[in-house]
Amino acid sequence: MDMETVSQFLLGNHPSWEFLNSTEAGSRILQQHRENPLVVPLLALLPFLFMALFRFYSTSPVVLSYNDNPVSIRLYNKKNGRIRSENFVEYIKSRCPSLFDPTKRAAFKPTLWMTNGHLQTAYAAFVGFENVYRIDYERELLSTPDGGTVAIDWAPSFEKKPVDDTPTLVFLHGLTGGSHESYIRALAEVMMRDHGYRCAVFNARACADSPLTSAQLYCGAYTDDLRLVVKHIRKTLPEAKLVGVGFSLGANILMKYMGEEGDKTELMAAMSVGNPFDLLGTCYNMERGYLQRKIYSPTMGASLKRIFFKHTNMFVNSKIVNLEEVKRAITIRQFDESVTRRVFGYRTVHEYYRMGSSSQHILDIKRPFLCLSALDDPIAVEWCIPRDEITENPYGLLATTSHGGHLGWFQGFFSQDRWCTKPLEEFCVAMFEADRRPISESPDYLKFDR
Repeated sequence: MDMETVSQFLLGNHPSWEFLNSTEAGSRILQQHRENPLVVPLLALLPFLFMALFRFYSTSPVVLSYNDNPVSIRLYNKKNGRIRSENFVEYIKSRCPSLFDPTKRAAFKPTLWMTNGHLQTAYAAFVGFENVYRIDYERELLSTPDGGTVAIDWAPSFEKKPVDDTPTLVFLHGLTGGSHESYIRALAEVMMRDHGYRCAVFNARACADSPLTSAQLYCGAYTDDLRLVVKHIRKTLPEAKLVGVGFSLGANILMKYMGEEGDKTELMAAMSVGNPFDLLGTCYNMERGYLQRKIYSPTMGASLKRIFFKHTNMFVNSKIVNLEEVKRAITIRQFDESVTRRVFGYRTVHEYYRMGSSSQHILDIKRPFLCLSALDDPIAVEWCIPRDEITENPYGLLATTSHGGHLGWFQGFFSQDRWCTKPLEEFCVAMFEADRRPISESPDYLKFDR
């Protein structure tokens, strides 16, 4: 558009203004414009200006926090067969543009009508994305020493992809979730479709329609089932390298397990997403915030009760669980008081929360790990993030965004997808592809230099 055209438009003499003369209201607008030439153009530009400002202030740059002296990761060059070491954080920065991109400024841009953490969380809870991220699982039931049962959902099936050295991503779901959750399916689809990796979802006891065969559910402090599952996956896939990813309560279980195992774990890396970290702090948050107290806590408590009463027969003759007390429970804390802490032998519910918090195990983790959190998460709240512990650990990397809610991070306007899938994909690929050889050909792949 040349300056003469712009001048004609501003003066009201451009042919595009002729349609206004056809109506009385249009004539008044045209007359107003000729008297004040900038009013109408400014009014027309105002929505775009508001949208630009809104987008500017709602964009969440990724903030990285890490140790000043991180470990070095070993990289194998398949062309010359040589191994070299590279600073872990610098290696991740160079291969994960969604976490660090100095030219494009790595950031999460939320859906315009979902910049609030509560809206992101609600959308994540109620939209299942049934028509996308279709995964065909093959289920395997695994018995535990106490007579319990956990389910492992494999994708692809072993019929489609027989046992080999394919890198495998081990998933842990959130509270009462399972392999059907959209945040799991979204990442699993990308890892299989774009990279040819294998996925294994650990479904906790009684979750995802798995049977309950003992008078014990699961909790955020109990890591023995995960330990059993990891050992089983290693036995099933002796040549495959493993990376774990946990969401919400599953992230807490994963990171607690990583700290307990230290350098003995079979997982070469871990990713923690929306981790509450401090279960007692999360409990207090659930009791103080209005929406947390009135909506979140009762909703999560109801989900736990549904699973419990689906398997009431396992607790009918229980001497430690009072069914009437469980029926009266409304909040998640009340459920944990009447069921969880008693089943797992804690003297008080707060003792369970304190001892079950993964934050106290962060410093003991001896494998590279990424913690991804949204600062407006109304459940896994910002002030429970163990920043000091993560940055003190040379294996750790913390990535935060201002927006995202709880397991949300929805972007796009007419159709939404999760932004978090991309950085998780990039981190996982970076770890697996550092040395793509099978375990028997890379015996030192779990060694990291200081």
